[in-house]
Amino acid sequence: MKRLLKNRRGVALMLVLSAITLLTMTGVEFAYNTSVYYNLAQNEADRLKAYYLAKSAYNFMRLELKFDRVFRQVVQSQNLGQFLGANAQLPLCQQFPLSTGLIRAVFMGGAIPGMEGLMGGEEGEEADEALEDMRKDASISQEKQAEEFLQFEGDFDGECVDEGTKVDLNGFAGLQTTATTEGQPSPYAQYKQFLYRFLSDPKFELLFDRADVRPLEVVTNIGDWIDQNVEVNDYEGGAAGVEVARYQQMEVPYEVKNGKLTTLLEAYLIDGVVDEWFAPLLDYFTIYGDGKINICTASEEVVQSLIRRYVDANPQLPPLRLEDPDEMARLTSAIAEACASGKSGDDLKQEVSQALATAIGTLAGEAGGEAGESQADFGSYIRTESSVFMLKLAGQVGDITVRIKTVLDVSEADPKKWKMLYWRSY
Repeated sequence: MKRLLKNRRGVALMLVLSAITLLTMTGVEFAYNTSVYYNLAQNEADRLKAYYLAKSAYNFMRLELKFDRVFRQVVQSQNLGQFLGANAQLPLCQQFPLSTGLIRAVFMGGAIPGMEGLMGGEEGEEADEALEDMRKDASISQEKQAEEFLQFEGDFDGECVDEGTKVDLNGFAGLQTTATTEGQPSPYAQYKQFLYRFLSDPKFELLFDRADVRPLEVVTNIGDWIDQNVEVNDYEGGAAGVEVARYQQMEVPYEVKNGKLTTLLEAYLIDGVVDEWFAPLLDYFTIYGDGKINICTASEEVVQSLIRRYVDANPQLPPLRLEDPDEMARLTSAIAEACASGKSGDDLKQEVSQALATAIGTLAGEAGGEAGESQADFGSYIRTESSVFMLKLAGQVGDITVRIKTVLDVSEADPKKWKMLYWRSY
């Protein structure tokens, strides 16, 4: 009997211990799940805040683009370009970058967010000195206004990029593929030569070597992807087979588009467009615009390619050694000086064209007469005003960052009529 009671007590004790263990595990699991759900909810809340901070940056950038038009009208009407020089050609959104983190660092002390400890040596010292100089120039009223403005959690910043300074891959669309009656290459062939000249820059040679592709083949494939016909247009302008055959051999689940690229990353569908060379050069390309380049704010590589395009289209020009760095530097300097002349619009375009023609004539030992008689006008390749901008925006709350990339067509005078060509949040 005693043994039976003892066994029953042992069983009861085991049941009690099991119940306590089960309750403890349930409590721990509940606490853990609660912590996970709380952190998820907190992250989602921070993500939502960061998204709207990025949208705040978007609205501020739109405001800068709106006043950029007013700024250019004032510069032109008051003839202020002669005092501003080359800076007169830069859009306001590039002259005054948007960053609440930088504002906090200048007016409220501390380092620039994300840059603590990253910059050392001379670069770090120069950045610290520049930040300290900005703090010294700030007045008490400015500090108070900045403090009132920054009464929110997180930060946002924005960057604008003029798409008109890039090489338009969609520039092949609608171009005539047959040679002109004067025996000149077709507009299609000339644009192909322009893109080939750009990709053949010695600076990019190693990229194509690593990718094991040739710039000439890449250019041909890009043109065939975008043009309307179904035949391969070789470099000389003639037909060389059917476009779809190449992609059938590759056994890819798509055919040649024969139309404009919808996004820049769509170019990866084209044979020969691979990460090894395209990713490092991605910022040089666009799919927006009319193929003309904003010459005064474009990169040196793009400007040099435009000069080569102009020379290639005018075989009657005096002989030029464009592979000579000094000779090319004189031509690009002539364009830069014309851009700093203070003129705008068509006057600036004419000034740039004349400056290049004069420089070519001078280098060739001429007075510029032959250059002025060229059949192709340099002004037909360039623009001097910006109409399409890519905005790179970011909002940050805690460890959460939300980025927005959008493209705006601001050609209309009324901001309400501006067209959004692209939007991506990530």
